[in-house]
Amino acid sequence: GDDWKKYSQDLVKATLKYHILTESISMTSIERGDSIWASTLLEDADYSTVMGGQHLILTKQPGGEVVFTSGFATRGTVVVEDLAFDGGLVQVIDSVMRVPQTLEETARNAYTDLTSFLGALYAADLIDEVNKLTDVTIFAPRNAAFQQLAGAFEKIDKETLRSILRYHLVPGGVSHIWELKNASSLTTAEKQSKIQITRHVNNIYINSAQIIQTDVLISNGVVHLIDNVLNPDRVDAKPNLSTVSQTPVYTLIGATQTGTSVPTPFTSYLPCTDECPVTSSGASATAAPTVAGSSDNAAGYLPRPTGLTGLGVGLPFALGAVIVGL
Repeated sequence: GDDWKKYSQDLVKATLKYHILTESISMTSIERGDSIWASTLLEDADYSTVMGGQHLILTKQPGGEVVFTSGFATRGTVVVEDLAFDGGLVQVIDSVMRVPQTLEETARNAYTDLTSFLGALYAADLIDEVNKLTDVTIFAPRNAAFQQLAGAFEKIDKETLRSILRYHLVPGGVSHIWELKNASSLTTAEKQSKIQITRHVNNIYINSAQIIQTDVLISNGVVHLIDNVLNPDRVDAKPNLSTVSQTPVYTLIGATQTGTSVPTPFTSYLPCTDECPVTSSGASATAAPTVAGSSDNAAGYLPRPTGLTGLGVGLPFALGAVIVGL
Protein backbone atom coordinates (compact mmCIF):
# COMPACT_ATOMS: atom_id res chain seq x y z
CA GLY A 1 0.00 0.00 0.00
CA ASP A 2 0.92 3.68 0.23
CA ASP A 3 2.67 3.18 3.59
CA TRP A 4 4.94 0.52 2.11
CA LYS A 5 5.66 2.66 -0.97
CA LYS A 6 6.61 5.64 1.18
CA TYR A 7 8.71 3.44 3.44
CA SER A 8 10.50 1.98 0.42
CA GLN A 9 11.25 5.43 -0.96
CA ASP A 10 12.49 6.62 2.42
CA LEU A 11 14.76 3.60 2.75
CA VAL A 12 16.30 4.24 -0.68
CA LYS A 13 16.97 7.86 0.30
CA ALA A 14 18.46 6.77 3.62
CA THR A 15 20.67 4.20 1.88
CA LEU A 16 21.99 6.82 -0.54
CA LYS A 17 22.77 9.23 2.31
CA TYR A 18 24.52 6.38 4.11
CA HIS A 19 26.92 6.13 1.15
CA ILE A 20 28.11 9.73 1.54
CA LEU A 21 30.69 10.51 4.22
CA THR A 22 30.88 13.89 5.88
CA GLU A 23 34.60 14.28 5.27
CA SER A 24 37.03 13.33 2.53
CA ILE A 25 39.06 10.25 3.49
CA SER A 26 41.70 8.88 1.15
CA MET A 27 42.07 5.12 1.30
CA THR A 28 45.83 5.51 1.05
CA SER A 29 45.82 7.52 4.29
CA ILE A 30 44.59 4.55 6.36
CA GLU A 31 47.37 2.51 7.94
CA ARG A 32 47.32 -1.26 7.46
CA GLY A 33 45.52 -2.94 10.32
CA ASP A 34 43.78 0.29 11.36
CA SER A 35 40.06 1.11 11.33
CA ILE A 36 38.26 4.43 10.98
CA TRP A 37 34.84 5.28 12.41
CA ALA A 38 33.42 7.45 9.59
CA SER A 39 30.29 9.61 9.89
CA THR A 40 27.80 9.72 7.02
CA LEU A 41 25.04 12.09 5.94
CA LEU A 42 22.41 9.72 7.33
CA GLU A 43 20.89 11.68 10.21
CA ASP A 44 17.22 10.89 9.60
CA ALA A 45 15.65 10.08 12.97
CA ASP A 46 13.80 7.06 11.55
CA TYR A 47 17.12 5.39 10.72
CA SER A 48 19.71 6.89 13.02
CA THR A 49 19.93 8.55 16.43
CA VAL A 50 23.70 8.73 16.38
CA MET A 51 25.22 12.18 16.79
CA GLY A 52 27.03 13.42 13.73
CA GLY A 53 25.42 10.92 11.35
CA GLN A 54 25.23 7.14 11.22
CA HIS A 55 28.61 5.45 10.88
CA LEU A 56 30.49 3.22 8.51
CA ILE A 57 33.61 1.35 9.61
CA LEU A 58 36.60 1.52 7.27
CA THR A 59 39.30 -1.08 7.88
CA LYS A 60 42.54 -1.55 5.96
CA GLN A 61 43.46 -5.24 5.86
CA PRO A 62 47.08 -6.45 6.22
CA GLY A 63 47.12 -7.03 2.47
CA GLY A 64 46.20 -3.41 1.77
CA GLU A 65 42.53 -3.86 0.83
CA VAL A 66 40.06 -1.48 2.45
CA VAL A 67 36.82 -3.03 3.74
CA PHE A 68 33.69 -1.05 4.59
CA THR A 69 31.41 -2.50 7.30
CA SER A 70 27.78 -1.42 7.71
CA GLY A 71 24.59 -2.69 9.35
CA PHE A 72 23.94 -6.44 9.71
CA ALA A 73 27.72 -6.89 9.29
CA THR A 74 27.39 -6.21 5.57
CA ARG A 75 30.86 -5.70 4.14
CA GLY A 76 32.21 -4.35 0.90
CA THR A 77 35.77 -4.22 -0.40
CA VAL A 78 37.04 -1.15 -2.24
CA VAL A 79 37.78 -2.18 -5.83
CA VAL A 80 38.58 1.29 -7.20
CA GLU A 81 39.86 3.87 -4.73
CA ASP A 82 40.29 7.61 -4.52
CA LEU A 83 38.55 8.72 -7.71
CA ALA A 84 38.80 12.51 -7.50
CA PHE A 85 35.98 14.87 -8.39
CA ASP A 86 35.45 18.55 -7.62
CA GLY A 87 33.72 17.78 -4.30
CA GLY A 88 35.99 15.10 -2.90
CA LEU A 89 36.67 11.41 -3.59
CA VAL A 90 34.66 8.41 -4.77
CA GLN A 91 35.37 4.86 -3.56
CA VAL A 92 33.88 2.03 -5.64
CA ILE A 93 33.03 -1.01 -3.51
CA ASP A 94 31.77 -4.47 -4.44
CA SER A 95 28.64 -4.36 -2.26
CA VAL A 96 25.88 -1.95 -1.32
CA MET A 97 26.14 -0.87 2.31
CA ARG A 98 23.21 -1.69 4.60
CA VAL A 99 21.63 0.95 6.82
CA PRO A 100 21.95 -0.19 10.46
CA GLN A 101 18.65 -1.35 11.96
CA THR A 102 17.25 -1.45 15.49
CA LEU A 103 18.62 -3.84 18.07
CA GLU A 104 15.52 -6.03 17.63
CA GLU A 105 15.80 -6.28 13.85
CA THR A 106 19.53 -6.94 14.12
CA ALA A 107 19.03 -9.70 16.71
CA ARG A 108 16.20 -11.39 14.85
CA ASN A 109 17.70 -11.26 11.37
CA ALA A 110 21.48 -11.02 11.58
CA TYR A 111 22.93 -11.76 15.03
CA THR A 112 20.66 -14.48 16.39
CA ASP A 113 23.10 -15.03 19.28
CA LEU A 114 21.44 -11.91 20.75
CA THR A 115 17.91 -13.32 21.00
CA SER A 116 18.15 -14.21 24.70
CA PHE A 117 19.28 -10.67 25.55
CA LEU A 118 16.48 -9.26 23.40
CA GLY A 119 13.94 -11.53 25.08
CA ALA A 120 15.20 -10.46 28.49
CA LEU A 121 14.64 -6.81 27.55
CA TYR A 122 11.04 -7.68 26.72
CA ALA A 123 10.64 -9.67 29.94
CA ALA A 124 11.86 -6.64 31.90
CA ASP A 125 9.76 -4.14 29.88
CA LEU A 126 12.95 -2.34 28.84
CA ILE A 127 12.81 -2.63 25.06
CA ASP A 128 11.18 0.80 24.60
CA GLU A 129 13.73 2.39 26.91
CA VAL A 130 16.59 0.88 24.89
CA ASN A 131 15.06 1.99 21.58
CA LYS A 132 14.82 5.58 22.85
CA LEU A 133 18.47 5.77 23.89
CA THR A 134 20.77 7.77 21.65
CA ASP A 135 24.45 7.14 21.07
CA VAL A 136 24.28 3.96 23.13
CA THR A 137 26.96 1.31 23.60
CA ILE A 138 25.49 -2.07 24.53
CA PHE A 139 27.50 -4.94 25.97
CA ALA A 140 25.14 -7.81 25.17
CA PRO A 141 25.70 -11.32 26.58
CA ARG A 142 25.43 -14.06 23.98
CA ASN A 143 22.77 -16.73 24.30
CA ALA A 144 25.14 -19.26 25.90
CA ALA A 145 25.86 -16.76 28.69
CA PHE A 146 22.18 -16.76 29.64
CA GLN A 147 22.00 -20.54 29.18
CA GLN A 148 24.74 -20.99 31.76
CA LEU A 149 22.53 -19.14 34.24
CA ALA A 150 19.19 -20.60 33.21
CA GLY A 151 18.47 -21.88 36.73
CA ALA A 152 19.59 -18.65 38.38
CA PHE A 153 17.24 -16.58 36.20
CA GLU A 154 14.29 -18.95 36.46
CA LYS A 155 12.57 -17.10 39.33
CA ILE A 156 14.20 -13.70 39.08
CA ASP A 157 11.89 -10.74 39.75
CA LYS A 158 11.40 -8.03 37.14
CA GLU A 159 13.13 -5.21 39.04
CA THR A 160 16.26 -7.30 39.60
CA LEU A 161 16.29 -8.24 35.91
CA ARG A 162 15.89 -4.58 34.94
CA SER A 163 18.85 -3.67 37.14
CA ILE A 164 21.01 -6.38 35.56
CA LEU A 165 20.12 -5.42 32.00
CA ARG A 166 20.62 -1.68 32.55
CA TYR A 167 24.11 -2.50 33.77
CA HIS A 168 24.86 -3.61 30.19
CA LEU A 169 23.83 -0.25 28.68
CA VAL A 170 26.12 2.77 28.32
CA PRO A 171 24.05 5.70 27.01
CA GLY A 172 25.36 8.95 25.62
CA GLY A 173 28.50 7.67 23.92
CA VAL A 174 29.20 5.26 21.06
CA SER A 175 32.40 3.42 21.99
CA HIS A 176 34.15 1.68 19.13
CA ILE A 177 36.35 -1.22 20.13
CA TRP A 178 39.60 0.75 19.81
CA GLU A 179 38.19 3.46 22.09
CA LEU A 180 37.94 1.01 24.99
CA LYS A 181 41.17 1.78 26.83
CA ASN A 182 42.84 -0.42 29.41
CA ALA A 183 42.07 0.47 33.05
CA SER A 184 39.33 2.90 32.02
CA SER A 185 35.66 2.77 32.96
CA LEU A 186 32.25 3.59 31.51
CA THR A 187 29.09 4.76 33.26
CA THR A 188 26.06 2.53 32.77
CA ALA A 189 22.32 3.21 32.85
CA GLU A 190 22.06 1.30 36.14
CA LYS A 191 22.24 4.06 38.77
CA GLN A 192 25.48 5.43 37.28
CA SER A 193 27.30 2.21 38.18
CA LYS A 194 30.65 1.77 36.45
CA ILE A 195 31.97 -1.05 34.33
CA GLN A 196 35.72 -1.56 34.14
CA ILE A 197 37.73 -2.24 30.99
CA THR A 198 40.77 -4.51 30.89
CA ARG A 199 42.89 -5.10 27.79
CA HIS A 200 45.33 -7.99 27.77
CA VAL A 201 47.22 -9.01 24.63
CA ASN A 202 44.41 -9.18 22.03
CA ASN A 203 41.58 -9.67 24.51
CA ILE A 204 39.23 -7.04 25.94
CA TYR A 205 37.19 -7.59 29.09
CA ILE A 206 34.23 -5.74 30.57
CA ASN A 207 34.60 -6.42 34.28
CA SER A 208 35.34 -10.15 33.98
CA ALA A 209 33.37 -10.81 30.76
CA GLN A 210 35.31 -11.07 27.51
CA ILE A 211 34.20 -9.30 24.34
CA ILE A 212 33.77 -11.97 21.66
CA GLN A 213 32.18 -9.94 18.83
CA THR A 214 32.86 -6.26 18.27
CA ASP A 215 31.24 -3.29 16.60
CA VAL A 216 27.78 -4.49 15.61
CA LEU A 217 26.24 -1.31 14.20
CA ILE A 218 22.62 -0.57 15.13
CA SER A 219 20.44 2.47 14.45
CA ASN A 220 21.09 4.11 17.82
CA GLY A 221 24.66 3.01 18.50
CA VAL A 222 26.82 -0.09 18.67
CA VAL A 223 26.71 -3.55 20.28
CA HIS A 224 29.62 -5.63 21.55
CA LEU A 225 28.84 -9.27 22.36
CA ILE A 226 30.28 -10.62 25.62
CA ASP A 227 30.63 -14.16 26.93
CA ASN A 228 29.09 -13.66 30.40
CA VAL A 229 26.27 -11.74 32.04
CA LEU A 230 27.50 -8.73 34.03
CA ASN A 231 26.48 -8.38 37.66
CA PRO A 232 25.80 -4.85 39.03
CA ASP A 233 26.54 -6.22 42.50
CA ARG A 234 30.00 -7.31 41.35
CA VAL A 235 31.43 -4.11 39.91
CA ASP A 236 34.83 -5.22 41.18
CA ALA A 237 34.86 -8.43 39.13
CA LYS A 238 38.20 -8.92 37.36
CA PRO A 239 39.13 -11.37 34.61
CA ASN A 240 41.42 -14.30 35.29
CA LEU A 241 43.98 -13.63 32.59
CA SER A 242 45.50 -17.10 32.91
CA THR A 243 42.36 -18.89 31.68
CA VAL A 244 40.66 -19.07 28.28
CA SER A 245 37.09 -18.74 29.59
CA GLN A 246 35.84 -16.73 32.53
CA THR A 247 33.70 -17.99 35.40
CA PRO A 248 30.21 -16.42 35.56
CA VAL A 249 29.68 -13.92 38.38
CA TYR A 250 26.43 -15.60 39.37
CA THR A 251 25.77 -18.97 40.98
CA LEU A 252 25.59 -21.69 38.31
CA ILE A 253 22.34 -23.63 38.61
CA GLY A 254 21.10 -26.36 36.31
CA ALA A 255 23.23 -25.64 33.26
CA THR A 256 26.40 -26.79 31.57
CA GLN A 257 29.39 -24.55 30.94
CA THR A 258 28.51 -24.32 27.25
CA GLY A 259 24.79 -24.11 27.79
CA THR A 260 24.10 -26.35 24.78
CA SER A 261 21.79 -28.70 26.70
CA VAL A 262 19.70 -25.91 28.22
CA PRO A 263 16.79 -24.11 26.48
CA THR A 264 17.64 -20.51 25.61
CA PRO A 265 16.18 -18.32 28.39
CA PHE A 266 13.79 -15.42 27.73
CA THR A 267 13.17 -16.14 24.02
CA SER A 268 9.54 -16.98 24.85
CA TYR A 269 9.07 -13.26 25.60
CA LEU A 270 9.84 -12.23 22.02
CA PRO A 271 6.75 -10.86 20.25
CA CYS A 272 5.37 -13.22 17.65
CA THR A 273 5.52 -12.48 13.93
CA ASP A 274 3.89 -13.95 10.86
CA GLU A 275 6.66 -16.55 10.86
CA CYS A 276 5.61 -17.95 14.25
CA PRO A 277 3.91 -21.33 14.36
CA VAL A 278 0.12 -21.30 14.72
CA THR A 279 -1.71 -23.46 17.24
CA SER A 280 -4.72 -25.58 16.35
CA SER A 281 -7.01 -22.90 17.79
CA GLY A 282 -5.60 -20.35 15.39
CA ALA A 283 -3.74 -18.31 18.01
CA SER A 284 -0.09 -17.47 17.55
CA ALA A 285 2.28 -19.63 19.55
CA THR A 286 5.34 -18.49 21.47
CA ALA A 287 7.85 -16.69 19.30
CA ALA A 288 10.67 -18.74 17.88
CA PRO A 289 14.19 -17.58 18.76
CA THR A 290 14.91 -16.57 15.17
CA VAL A 291 12.46 -14.90 12.80
CA ALA A 292 12.85 -14.03 9.15
CA GLY A 293 12.91 -10.32 8.50
CA SER A 294 10.30 -9.42 5.89
CA SER A 295 7.04 -9.80 7.79
CA ASP A 296 5.10 -7.51 10.12
CA ASN A 297 5.56 -8.03 13.82
CA ALA A 298 4.04 -7.17 17.16
CA ALA A 299 6.65 -4.53 17.95
CA GLY A 300 4.92 -2.11 15.61
CA TYR A 301 7.69 -1.35 13.12
CA LEU A 302 7.47 -1.79 9.38
CA PRO A 303 9.19 -4.85 7.94
CA ARG A 304 12.77 -4.16 6.91
CA PRO A 305 13.94 -5.77 3.67
CA THR A 306 17.28 -7.51 3.82
CA GLY A 307 18.57 -5.37 0.98
CA LEU A 308 17.38 -3.12 -1.85
CA THR A 309 16.23 -5.92 -4.13
CA GLY A 310 12.71 -5.78 -2.73
CA LEU A 311 12.42 -2.10 -3.61
CA GLY A 312 12.72 -2.38 -7.37
CA VAL A 313 16.10 -0.68 -7.44
CA GLY A 314 18.48 -1.86 -10.14
CA LEU A 315 22.07 -2.38 -8.94
CA PRO A 316 24.22 -3.28 -11.95
CA PHE A 317 27.23 -5.49 -11.15
CA ALA A 318 26.29 -5.29 -7.42
CA LEU A 319 28.69 -2.36 -7.04
CA GLY A 320 28.23 0.54 -4.68
CA ALA A 321 29.99 3.86 -4.57
CA VAL A 322 30.91 5.72 -1.42
CA ILE A 323 31.47 9.43 -1.80
CA VAL A 324 33.76 10.93 0.81
CA GLY A 325 33.52 14.67 1.27
CA LEU A 326 31.18 17.13 -0.43
